[in-house]
Order: sequence, then structure tokens, then C-alpha cells
Amino acid sequence: MKPNMKMMEMRTIASEMYHQCLKGSPAEDYLTERGLMDGAEQFQLGYVRTPAPGHDDKFLGMLSIPYSTPSGVVGFKFRRIQGDGKKYLAPAGQKMHIFNVQSLIDAIEEVCIVEGELDAIAATLAGHPAIAIGGTNGWRSIFGRCLDGVGKVIIVTDNDKKEDGTNPGQDLAKKLAEEIPNGIRVSLPYGEDVNSTILNYGAQHFTDLVKATR
Repeated sequence: MKPNMKMMEMRTIASEMYHQCLKGSPAEDYLTERGLMDGAEQFQLGYVRTPAPGHDDKFLGMLSIPYSTPSGVVGFKFRRIQGDGKKYLAPAGQKMHIFNVQSLIDAIEEVCIVEGELDAIAATLAGHPAIAIGGTNGWRSIFGRCLDGVGKVIIVTDNDKKEDGTNPGQDLAKKLAEEIPNGIRVSLPYGEDVNSTILNYGAQHFTDLVKATR
């Protein structure tokens, strides 16, 4: 199926508009606190000061995370940075996509696969190109075909046990390892995700975890 180039163009324009609003915004402060501002330009992160055409007012005041491809922007995720409510939102009817597909285009030897977009940015900034699947429910078996030809897929999911005793991130890691023939799991410190691991333990610690799979 051919992409809707008109919609892609509109999303790309929206991404640029949001990115221009990042400087001096609460989203800039949020990214700085999480050690991700160095990736703001590369990933066209932005701030929703005014919703773009086709986007709801519910995205106001949120961090915008565009799903960019070489052809343009195919989707968005919005991250709440102030107030109460669901942490992540997406436009209604939007299809599931892989975040940071550029790392797949560039990857030869290895690529990391993580849960969230911000984790993918954190890993990439630490020197380990990563894709994200947009949460524990974001994996689609067809995505596995995109990993064909990559020497090693390093699976790095959250390690956070819930009150009911479940650990969704680790359950996801097990599922991915079963579906990706060249997948190798990496265990993060308990209670951490990729971004918090790098913030709390340092980028070198994360690198050491990844290197341990080689």
C-alpha cells in the first residue's frame, strides 16, 4: 500500500511547527532533566503550544515525538509533562509504527529494541542505535521482518514489577526473544528503564550491559 503523501506532508509540517516551539518551553526543561536535549534536533522533538490541523486540544502542553522516516513523518506520540492524566497519547486511528526506523536503515551489526520512544533516544545518544515499539502492547509480529539482515538485535525492556506481581517489560522481552531469531536479552537494574538506567548509573554502565552480549 502506498503511503498517503499528503498526510505525511501535513504531519511533517506539524513536526516542524512543534519543534520550533520547543525552546523556552516546559518540554525543553523536561528533556533537559532526562538528559535528552542533545537529541532534540535529531529527533525533531517539540512542544504543542498550538495543536496543528488534525490534532486535538488534548495534546496542548505536551511533548511531541514524531515518528520520522526518510519519506516524512508517519505518526506522532505525545508525552504529558505537566498535570494529571494518561502519560502518552496518540492521534485517533493512528497505526502502529516502529520509532526511529533510521537506525534500522543504518544498522549492520546490531540494533537495540526498547519499549518507549524516549528510551530509544537515550540509547541512541549513548552510542547504541535503537528502535522503539511504543510500549508493551506495541509489538506486531510483522515488525520482525524489518530486523532481517541485522546481525544482532539487543532486547532491552523495562524491569519493573507491578503491584500485582507482573513484570510486563520482562514478559515482552521473553516474547521478543521467541520471535526474533537473532535477539539477545539484556537485563536492566530492577525498577529501571533505559533512560533511567543511563541517568542513574551512567552511559558507560549501559554500554557495559550491551557489550556483555557480544
